[in-house]
Formats: sequence, C-alpha cells, structure tokens
Amino acid sequence: MSRSLSLALFCISLSALPAQATSCFLVQDSQGKTVSRQGECSTRMSPASTFKIPLSLMGYDSGFLRTATLPALPYNGKDEAFLPQWAQTTTPAHWMRYSVVWYSQRLTQSLGMDKFQRYVDAFAYGNRDLSGNMGKHDGLTQSWLGSSLAISPDEQAAFLTRLVRHELPVSDEAYRCTRDILRLPDMDGWQIYGKTGNASRRSARGEKLQTGWFVGWASKGGRTLVFVSNLHDETPNTTFASQRARAIWLEKLPAILQHATH
Repeated sequence: MSRSLSLALFCISLSALPAQATSCFLVQDSQGKTVSRQGECSTRMSPASTFKIPLSLMGYDSGFLRTATLPALPYNGKDEAFLPQWAQTTTPAHWMRYSVVWYSQRLTQSLGMDKFQRYVDAFAYGNRDLSGNMGKHDGLTQSWLGSSLAISPDEQAAFLTRLVRHELPVSDEAYRCTRDILRLPDMDGWQIYGKTGNASRRSARGEKLQTGWFVGWASKGGRTLVFVSNLHDETPNTTFASQRARAIWLEKLPAILQHATH
C-alpha cells in the first residue's frame, strides 16, 4: 500500500476521532514559540515510554549507559516479554527502538530512588511524583508506567525545549548519546528524533482505555522544532494509541516543516 493511500485511509478514520479520544498536536520552535497548537494540551497523563527520553539522559549522565551498544544486558527469563524483542540481550539502541521495559527498570535501579528523584526534580518533569502504585512502594520501577508520574503535552514540549537547548543539568555526552539513539529517518531534509509511548488505564465502567504519545524534535539548517502528538482515549480502541498518535504526526508535520523551511 502506498504512503499516500495509507494516509488517505487514516484521514478517513480521523473523522470519528473527536468522539472517541481527546487529542493534542503541538509544535514549538526552540525558543518556545508556538508554531501549531490543536486540541487539549494541558491535561496530565502517564508519559509511558516517552519517559525513556529523560531516562536516557539520566543513564548516560550517571554512567550506567555508555554507548549505543553498551551495556548489553542479557534477558533473565523472568521479566515480562511483551514483544519477542524484549526476550533477548538488549543494548541502549535496542532498548529505545523496542521500548524494553525491563531495561528501563535496570537503569532506575542503578540510580536508586534518591538520585532518580533528584534528576526528575532537576528536569521539572511533569508532576515529579515517583511514588508509584498506591501501597506497593514500586515507584522506582513502575512510576512512569500508567502510575503516579504524569505530564501534560505542554509540559512535554517544555521539557523537550530545554533538552534541545541543552538547559538540563546533564553532560554533553548524555545529550549526544541520547540524540543518537532517538534518531529516526529524515523527512524532507529534516533530521527527526522521537519516541512513542503507550499506557492503559481503566474507565469508571472498567473499560481498558489507552493514552498514546509521539514526541520529539526536528532539526534542519540551524532551526529546531519540538513536537508533541497525544491521544487520550475515551472509548476502547484495539489499535495502539501510540501508533495513532504517530500517524497523526505523519499526516500533519510535513506541511509544517515545509512551511518552516521558507
């Protein structure tokens, strides 16, 4: 199926989106000036795997992560393997590409709660709440996974803006290595860096609902644009919300990038 046909079919599906999900599509320049803002962008929700972006900065800054290929940690056979790619030896690049949860947990365990909290506070990341699930004392390994930590699209954009401006208290190496493992295929000469995230929650009726993210930045010729695409389902949907958020980004961003070039 061609890319244009895929987008056309997805655009048809988007026509029903407002009744099914709350959405936000936000683009800012590196000075924080809004380029595009559509939908509800102020509500906090779980960052899910987009939290791997700050985790990468923490990991490289602390020395737990060393390169795109080190450390290569073996799968222990006990941790959840939601995807086949989780049940194998994992490097930082593989971790980011396949959102390997247990690798994130090894990283946070290496930090310990005190240092983990200091990083989150220094990053001013969302509500900064690392307490985890009520009564389980699991914040070190679960707080960003549909649990206590929450961030709004507006706050995601603010965090990413500080990242691209190198205003976070981490080493230059942490910035460089994080950028390297977030790199995606270029788009019209723009270098794209980004991460998806998907979380689930229960509605008042017990239905499983999803939150989906695609966040990152695009750079070309000295100009950088930060982007946040977010969906917060109000009714059940069998397609991953992160995939839908990324598809919305794929539909909307090219025109914005083309306009930004001129």
